Amino acid sequence: MNSPLEEELAAGMREHTADLRPSPDLLDRAARRNRRRTAGRAVGTGVFGLAAVVAVALTALGGTPAAPTADPGPRPAPELLTVGMVSERAVAALAGDDVQHVVQTVTYRGTTEHGEWWFDQETGDSYITDLSAPGGAATTDLWQVVRDDTLTMTQVFHHDRTFVRHDRALQGQRIPGPAGGTPEELRAALQRGDGYTLVGPVDLDGQAVLHLRLEFEDGVDELWVDAQTYRAVRRVTVKHTPEGDSRNLMDFEWRARTAESLAPLAAKIPTGYTERKLPPIDGPV
Repeated sequence: MNSPLEEELAAGMREHTADLRPSPDLLDRAARRNRRRTAGRAVGTGVFGLAAVVAVALTALGGTPAAPTADPGPRPAPELLTVGMVSERAVAALAGDDVQHVVQTVTYRGTTEHGEWWFDQETGDSYITDLSAPGGAATTDLWQVVRDDTLTMTQVFHHDRTFVRHDRALQGQRIPGPAGGTPEELRAALQRGDGYTLVGPVDLDGQAVLHLRLEFEDGVDELWVDAQTYRAVRRVTVKHTPEGDSRNLMDFEWRARTAESLAPLAAKIPTGYTERKLPPIDGPV
């Protein structure tokens, strides 16, 4: 049989089950009434008695009340990245066979050159175009295609509407990609002993990236990697010389090897261009 306190609480709770909101002083009012009862009528008021009271209250309400939604409580802390973790993940992200697209700007001795590279990591094929300005007209185009240990080079000169084509034996050598921006060079930079420092997360042209920096005696090397994929996004190297600073800026894009991404690597001679005849070129590149 329920105690008088339990019956009183249950009755009070049932009065408010329609909207599941019992009166705020329900427990206090029931407890006060119970204390006024004679000492001879024993009612559990210790830990187990209180547990029974709470159990009755929850039963009358139809179950455990829902947690408040205004305060969701503590959330997991964000991962604290170290430069070692970022470098390791950036190296792993370079392991694919993607076609690499690089937009490059080189400044040296008061002159600035602009260009773009497409580089197939699997075959070593590349396409390099020199530009009059970022996004401007091409001044020269160079395709390098590797097949059967032979390099076929096709270069187009737009100023006089001519082109040259010749083959070279590679003798086991591999054609280099964009200087300072090939996956091999990026991996070596990330794994070198002196290493980068982690400047921190930043916004780069609307993209969340992680900024790494290495300062040395005569320059600086900076690398930005995507904060989610750890793909290299940009690299800037600056070297101080007596003639002025030499600056190499590279913006990276990584494209899956599809027919569309490989299309720029096929040589295209514009209509009406004349071939220049060159003497045979012997020996390795």
